[in-house]
Amino acid sequence: MINPVPIQDAARLEGQGNVKVIRGIEARVIMLGMPHAAETLKYGANAGDPNPFKEVKVRQAVAAAINVPAILQTIMRGNAEPASQLVSPAMRGYSKGLDARPEYDVEAAKALLAEAGYPEGFSFGLKCPNDRYLNDEAVCQAIVGMLAQVGLKAELDAMPVRNYWPELREDNFDMYLLGWSPGTFDAEHPIRFLAHTPDAEKKLGSWNFGDYSNPRVDELLPMIQSEIDDAKRQAMLDEVAKILQDEVAYVPLYVQPLLWGTGANIDLTQRPDNFFILRWVTVN
Repeated sequence: MINPVPIQDAARLEGQGNVKVIRGIEARVIMLGMPHAAETLKYGANAGDPNPFKEVKVRQAVAAAINVPAILQTIMRGNAEPASQLVSPAMRGYSKGLDARPEYDVEAAKALLAEAGYPEGFSFGLKCPNDRYLNDEAVCQAIVGMLAQVGLKAELDAMPVRNYWPELREDNFDMYLLGWSPGTFDAEHPIRFLAHTPDAEKKLGSWNFGDYSNPRVDELLPMIQSEIDDAKRQAMLDEVAKILQDEVAYVPLYVQPLLWGTGANIDLTQRPDNFFILRWVTVN
């Protein structure tokens, strides 16, 4: 059994009678994060300048500049699904009324940057792992090219994940790639880890590297955690999802695919959290 099957090899392997390729959609959403609280940029020709990503219109421009359908078609070979939220549609608490992603629109992105005071764009650094997510470095390279079309000049720094997490925890980034798979299969999970104001004492926002903060999100989280009425709980989850979309707390890109390969004599259960459970495997 191999996990993952390289995307570029999946179709070829499926044509061989002694191999099975098991396809699915993971719980993991791949997204871009940005610094909401940093005072200055850290990388590129504009290092030391005031941080443009504090402006919501700049973050909206980033979302509009990225052609997610092209990434899914060319890099992911049609194996992934676009994401609009921090969780996939398969997760409990997903907000069904907020499933539209920002439209890919180069001219709209340029207009947003001009309105924010950056008609010529600016330069910054993009941190990315090269061995953590499926085709992660290739996705980041594509994003660099797309952002360049609107004047956002990203300097890509891709590295092994063992070096990557320390860089993010030391705030050594201007933009970064992150994947999140909720261990509870519930929309509360990324709110707790990614969207709550960082609070080390309460262990909240522990993966919120960009220091995103919204008092209403902080207020709603404990209410979501304690509410047992499904309709009331969903209404609060919907409110948080709407805030995160409106403020572009992150730029969700796509839901990562699952591609496992086995011998033809193997039956197994493919979990959406990408855990391989040996007792769920049968050798025929």
